[in-house]
Amino acid sequence: MKNNLLKRIYSRLYTKMFEIKYSVFNNKDLCSLITKNDIISFDIFDTAILRKVYSPSDIFYITEKVYTEKHGALSFNFKDVRTKAEPQAAKLISKQNYTESICLDEIYDYIHESLNISKRELNILKSIEMQTELEFCTRNEYIFSYYQQCIAQDKKVIFTSDMYLPKDIIKRILLNNGYEKYENIYLSGETRKSKSKGGLYKHILKELKCKSKKILHIGDNFKADIINAQHYNINIFYYKKASDYALKNTHFKRLRELYNKNLSIEESLYFATIINKAYSKRNTKKADLWYDFGYIYCGIIYFGFIRWLTAQLANNEPDKVLFLARDGYIMHQTYKLLNSDSSAPPSEYMYASRRAINIPTIRNKIDESSIKILCHTFPNLSVKNYLERVDLCASNYTKEIYQVGFNDKDQIILNNDDKQKLASLFNLLVADVTKVSVIERRYLIKYLEQIKFIGAKKVAIVDIGWQGTIQNSLSELMNIANEKVEIDGYYIGTFQTAAKFIDKGMNMSGYMCNLSVPKNNFNILAESVHMFEFIFSAPHGSVIKFREEGDKIVPVCEPNESSAQKIKIINNFQKGALDFISDFKEVEKAFKEVHINPEFAIKPISRLLNNPTYNESIHFGDLKHSEYVGDNSYENCFAKASSPWKMYFNPLKFRRKYSSSLWKAGFRKRYLRYVLPDSLYCFLKHR
Repeated sequence: MKNNLLKRIYSRLYTKMFEIKYSVFNNKDLCSLITKNDIISFDIFDTAILRKVYSPSDIFYITEKVYTEKHGALSFNFKDVRTKAEPQAAKLISKQNYTESICLDEIYDYIHESLNISKRELNILKSIEMQTELEFCTRNEYIFSYYQQCIAQDKKVIFTSDMYLPKDIIKRILLNNGYEKYENIYLSGETRKSKSKGGLYKHILKELKCKSKKILHIGDNFKADIINAQHYNINIFYYKKASDYALKNTHFKRLRELYNKNLSIEESLYFATIINKAYSKRNTKKADLWYDFGYIYCGIIYFGFIRWLTAQLANNEPDKVLFLARDGYIMHQTYKLLNSDSSAPPSEYMYASRRAINIPTIRNKIDESSIKILCHTFPNLSVKNYLERVDLCASNYTKEIYQVGFNDKDQIILNNDDKQKLASLFNLLVADVTKVSVIERRYLIKYLEQIKFIGAKKVAIVDIGWQGTIQNSLSELMNIANEKVEIDGYYIGTFQTAAKFIDKGMNMSGYMCNLSVPKNNFNILAESVHMFEFIFSAPHGSVIKFREEGDKIVPVCEPNESSAQKIKIINNFQKGALDFISDFKEVEKAFKEVHINPEFAIKPISRLLNNPTYNESIHFGDLKHSEYVGDNSYENCFAKASSPWKMYFNPLKFRRKYSSSLWKAGFRKRYLRYVLPDSLYCFLKHR
């Protein structure tokens, strides 16, 4: 027994050392290797074929779920029993029959004999397991490209696998995934010889009657596919399993560490989806940071939110769903993508902004919410600029400007005292502001009629959320217009400040948090509001007001404040997110029902927001949050200082820079990673 233990330890050490050596020196180009060899052998699972689950044993969980839905609950944990039965059956049968491998029937026979479970139950489970394998297998696009090269070069292709599934199931899996042309399939379950023991290679060489140096074998298991193939002088190419390759990536490793060792089935499906897409390729050009950001971090948020929204809409049955600009743009794209084949309520993208909806609600007085819009502080803006926002010419109000305490119309609004003066000025000008409001209200109401907002009994509005200001303004507008429209608001999250509107009887629901609860989700959102607004960007500027153009009402938008580079970034990550949604939708079809709870959806992005790598702190920190006010604009980087060295030697300046940064975790990582590591910062923060 001691000798066997030493042999196993030696074997593992030898394999590991060989793997390290091979990973260092394996710079072989697979394309040229294929060209040089006559016969190309592909391993199947984790090489040519990938599963849509993180762990192969999750297939057994799905098998039990399908069985339970159709035939009722089992009296035993099938996943646990099936997982343990395979190695136990292999050990027993190899001793009895001196074979290197077993087949699926023998595994189920072992379960029957050892646990006395009925044959009828087991036959149904076996059939479901095979069907589940068919549905949850997908091709590895990277390896498939080399398979296509083989076919184009008229190479003899074979598939070689240590696999218990019947040959006809393997054939169907390959066919379903585009592997149509090949010479033969060599399975351990059929030949009774395995790659892991080496006998399958000997069997192949004997059957093909060819020299070993004419064969190239491509596989992911270092011992079975590389060491044992080399033992027979077969040429090899090591394709590291995608999940192992992913764990070598710092970003992925940090993400995986946020989850328990044993993943839920939804988590398993998510991780498999991103691994199969982002980590299956090798030797490609530099990874596309922004596409991967969308695919890995944003797609799951969009997917979870819209699935939650669709369920809410099914219960409340609105006449129409309106996605509010600009944050609702990508939400609307996702809604259409996920509900293209369903009976979900009709939807439309509605142009809106706090300024465009709030100003038209002003009548005889300027209330608190109006003041917040009119006097929203922007850096380096003068009294003149603020008046221009509501189409008022400052030159016409010199007397009033002096009256509230300003020196002139060009005085910059710098502090709360200036803001109070500005509020007083607008109260003095309420009559003229009201005139502007009346004009804008007329066009806004026409626009709402045009998009069938007015005329509906119940509408759902969808937005990023936070305080519910626009929903409140729309509700007030309906009162002014004497229209009865029930408005339900659905948001990424609502903060405690929205409670005053709920107390007025408004219906609001948040996906990630409701009135700042749960606190953990709220903290992630509140500390990264601008980052979430970046995630929900749109390809147009903010809406100012509406105007008539022919027989239509159209929005008047500010210039798109995004640079060409930023627009490219937004398009790229949103494409990645939509690609994830398309891929995950296919996974969902196979599983029938995927529930992405808010905690799960926010967890990936929380990793990046709270614990970025240094590289991420630079790329995301360089992003600029920009806003236009009339002809004036201002912008602020998420986490970047213009003169970092000067800042280091001036603590007060450093503090100001840190306080004004839009992404503080990124700022700390970028400029304080050695002085104040995040672990120490968190400790000090919570003392």
